[in-house]
Amino acid sequence: MKLWITYLRAIGAMFFWAITFVWYKIAFETYRPYEVVFLRLILASVLLFALMIISRHWQKMDSKDLWRMMIVAFFEPFLYFNGEANGMQFVSSSMGSIIIATIPIFAAIGAWLILKERLSVYVILGVVVSCLGVGIMSYGSGELTATLKGIMFLALAIFGAVGYGLMVRPLTLKYSTLTIVAYQSFFGALYFLPVFLLVDGRHFFSVSHSARGLTTIVAMSLFATIGAFTLFTDVIRSLGVAKSNIFTNLIPVFTVVLAFFILGEPIGLRTVLGLTLTLLGLVLAQYKDLKKLRQRYMMGERISRTT
Repeated sequence: MKLWITYLRAIGAMFFWAITFVWYKIAFETYRPYEVVFLRLILASVLLFALMIISRHWQKMDSKDLWRMMIVAFFEPFLYFNGEANGMQFVSSSMGSIIIATIPIFAAIGAWLILKERLSVYVILGVVVSCLGVGIMSYGSGELTATLKGIMFLALAIFGAVGYGLMVRPLTLKYSTLTIVAYQSFFGALYFLPVFLLVDGRHFFSVSHSARGLTTIVAMSLFATIGAFTLFTDVIRSLGVAKSNIFTNLIPVFTVVLAFFILGEPIGLRTVLGLTLTLLGLVLAQYKDLKKLRQRYMMGERISRTT
């Protein structure tokens, strides 16, 4: 896959996940968190398996890989969503953003220790600078308060996100993206089914359903579940775990921009500084690849001039 296409896929995945925060507000007007995530996953799995059957793009998984796929889905969406959704109830939004922004750091460490991915100085520096940028954006936008329970839940979310990247990476080298996301959505829905029934089942079967809410959930399933995970799985396949996860710091960048254009929220100097550092860290982490991309472009220009 061409490098610039990989970068576009990564940016697209982060944009889809960022706009999900806007859609959550609409869906939560009628439905509760576990209702939303379960419906998203069950719809995504049905659509993806139907697509594989119609297109005859079915890939049979080995039994050992099927077990790995179940672990992938357990890490994310199950552990990640439970950790984030519960943790954000006990920490301030600013503190939550800062804690979640450490995912690229732990992902890089995990990739180095477990997958033996080589981390250049540029990758390490880029991760640190990018996370610092997210911290600056969050600092000052609210109180930095947290309870031990909240921190533990968010640590669970980080563990889920890092574990997902480490476990899915070998599968990306063997199976198609469509197959991986389909099974991930299916097993994720299975994990959330008992939680959905026990926590929000009574509410779901008694609530007056909203066309606006259901339409929003469909959009979240298409773009955030199918679209974002499909794009990001390809990015992990191409760039590895460490370089891929640093793109997650684009989510608060997109969220700030969307809030400015859609909700009219102001962007101050601190936010601009944070955005700049976040993007700078992203460029630093991809510096070597960007340099190679530029060299290929210059070589192509020279060839075109001589012919």
